[in-house]
Amino acid sequence: MSDIQPHNQQEEDELDLAKVFQLVLESWKLFAVFIPLSLLLAYGYIWHEQPEYGMVATVLVEDEGNDISQSILDEVGFAGKKRNIENEIAILSSRSMMERALATQELNVNYAVILGLRKRDLYKELPIKLDYIASEETPPIFTMELSIKEDGIHVQIAYSFVNLHTHDDVEFFEEVQLGENFSNELGNFRLVKTEFFETMVLGDSALSQDYELTVRNIDLLTSVYLEKLKVEEAREKASILKLTVNDNVPDRGVDLLNAVLNVYIQDNIEKKNQLASNTLGFIDDQLEVITKDLRKLEEDIKSYKSQYGITDVSSEADYFLQQVGALDKTMSELDVKLSVINYLEDYIKSDKDLNNASPSSLGLTDPLLTSLIVTLSELSSERESLLGFTKAYNPLVGSIDAKIKEAKASLINNIQSIRSGLSASKKEVGKQLAKVELKVNLLPQAEYELLALQRQYTIKESLYLLLLEKKSENSILLASTLSDNMVLDKARSSDKPISPKKNIIYLLGLIGGLSIPLVYVFLVMIFDNRIKSLDDLKSHISTPFLGIIPHNESSDYVVIKNNTNSPISEAFRSIRTNLNFIIGNQSTESKKNRKIIQVTSAIGSEGKSFFSINLAASLALGGSKTIVVGLDLRKPRLADYFNISNDVGASSVLANICDLNSAISKTDYTNFDVMVGGPIPPNPSELLMGKNLPKMLEDLSNVYDYVIIDTPPIGLVTDSLILSDYATTTIYVVRQGVSKIPTLSYINELNRTKKIKSVSIVLNDVKQSRFGYGYGYGYGYGYSEEPTSKWSWKKLFGK
Repeated sequence: MSDIQPHNQQEEDELDLAKVFQLVLESWKLFAVFIPLSLLLAYGYIWHEQPEYGMVATVLVEDEGNDISQSILDEVGFAGKKRNIENEIAILSSRSMMERALATQELNVNYAVILGLRKRDLYKELPIKLDYIASEETPPIFTMELSIKEDGIHVQIAYSFVNLHTHDDVEFFEEVQLGENFSNELGNFRLVKTEFFETMVLGDSALSQDYELTVRNIDLLTSVYLEKLKVEEAREKASILKLTVNDNVPDRGVDLLNAVLNVYIQDNIEKKNQLASNTLGFIDDQLEVITKDLRKLEEDIKSYKSQYGITDVSSEADYFLQQVGALDKTMSELDVKLSVINYLEDYIKSDKDLNNASPSSLGLTDPLLTSLIVTLSELSSERESLLGFTKAYNPLVGSIDAKIKEAKASLINNIQSIRSGLSASKKEVGKQLAKVELKVNLLPQAEYELLALQRQYTIKESLYLLLLEKKSENSILLASTLSDNMVLDKARSSDKPISPKKNIIYLLGLIGGLSIPLVYVFLVMIFDNRIKSLDDLKSHISTPFLGIIPHNESSDYVVIKNNTNSPISEAFRSIRTNLNFIIGNQSTESKKNRKIIQVTSAIGSEGKSFFSINLAASLALGGSKTIVVGLDLRKPRLADYFNISNDVGASSVLANICDLNSAISKTDYTNFDVMVGGPIPPNPSELLMGKNLPKMLEDLSNVYDYVIIDTPPIGLVTDSLILSDYATTTIYVVRQGVSKIPTLSYINELNRTKKIKSVSIVLNDVKQSRFGYGYGYGYGYGYSEEPTSKWSWKKLFGK
């Protein structure tokens, strides 16, 4: 026989990709199960989860200021401050903005229809609506599961919430009627039908009779939608903001986003109109006082004319009256401007926001004053925005506070300068008025007194008309104020859901379906120390390799028959030939023509009995008279394989209970006999160590050409070591997928220390597809000592 030398052992960390690929192919059943299962789970997740849509809107943020005011501010040492787009993002994302937007919507109650194992949110088409007044004990959120009865009147309600005091989960039930008020610890409620009730709840085509209502207070609702709202720059180098919000119901998300934009635009308009509104209040107060004065003067003039019988004054007095009236009008305008200046100064010193309003509505057209107010208003708005998401002690807020203080100081200085100019103008007009009054004093007493009354009336009248004009101008300003910001695109919903992403979910499902079998494959590669291939065997043995036995699909234990050319028959013929060379090399003068073959293995279930029987059958077909002796006295099984009695056997001969011929049984094969193990003795090792064993083997060797001993596993008991002293050669059976690599070290050690003579190894039950190695004839699967059903987990996991 040409010896097959063992391969050099591969490095432990070397990954054999061919083996991995082959094991993947062999585990195709795992992939066939887990991939469809994972995809089915992915489909179930998509089916169960509510689809979420994305709403998008854009708004243009305008920069304030003009070139004139900018240049003036530069001249006095102020750097122009454009509206910071980050501040606008903070304003749009602020809690106050969201609260005001939610106040315009009815979103505190979320309605959902329960459709078996899934539920879907409803928005406008609702079968019922909930009116409620919360109590002091109402938690921030609670749910009401409604089950509408078949009569369409009664409703079973299941409440669930967390107690505010104990923080325990609370559930309770009650039955109510639609349209009637009912109360409990959560508040006062009333469920009313809508126009969609009949079609959605009753009838054969009804959607469902089970609904879930989730009630949130405004604070929690604000937090929920603030998490959903995202504000970011739409593009670089452009003051355009993009607002996005995700919602399960497109219409609800669109309405909310539009509400946020409306509140944002209205808030900008209100800030611009704040000073104008305050100015209107100031004008109204002044008009009320002046109106009373005019009425009194009209009564005084009328009474004076009646008393003195004067119907008109002279032309000279009329001329003086016109001059005095013109000067008094100028004086009144200056007084109004001084009042406005004082009012503006008090307004600024009281730390009130100016919010982008101009004093030009009251006749103060100084461009520097206007620009300083714009700057101060912008700084105040920026500070307010920062305080929406940071604390007052933040260095950024401190920096803005310093700028506001500096701007206020400059504004106060400018106001004082304007006041000085107005006072100087008033003083000059007063001088001119004094000259005219000297001439008026020369008029007759009656005309003088009447002229004085008319003069006072003219002054009040001119002031009244001026204030009316300014009131009209401010009213027009309020009515025509436009926001600096503009909605470019109103909210619109995505055509398809953005979540769950079907492609990604299915991809994750596919990856999961592939991952589980692959993890199994790599765990097998790492932790499975069973002998899985011829390479595994050869890389761990130092003893001669006798051959391989392919798996056999037949349920028969004796598979070697006449005139068969099956792969397994050819394998045993090859082993028979190699065995003759080994036994020939081991022949000595003392053991001439003695051919005792011991068959053993490391543990049970490795096929040594199957190998012993079929090796004997192959030798018998070759013309050699052969007997199989069952010396596995602890677990005799030969009788079961041949369907004969185990009452008499090798144990009987060794115990001198019967003679040798009585223990030998004939088989259906020519030249093939068998001696079963016999009754299980209480002392198997002692029987094998007795003097009857060598005599029995010698007698058998004199009759038979080959004596094949089926022995116990050498790794479990010492019986095989005892029997090896009488064997010409020992065949160690290793079964693919059952025998473990560490067991090979034991047989290597026995061979190295010569405790067993002439050891050779057979690889049994070789499957063709296992790691690319198969029997050369192309046949498939191997033998199992214990028949298995057509379907089993062992088969599923490729074991």
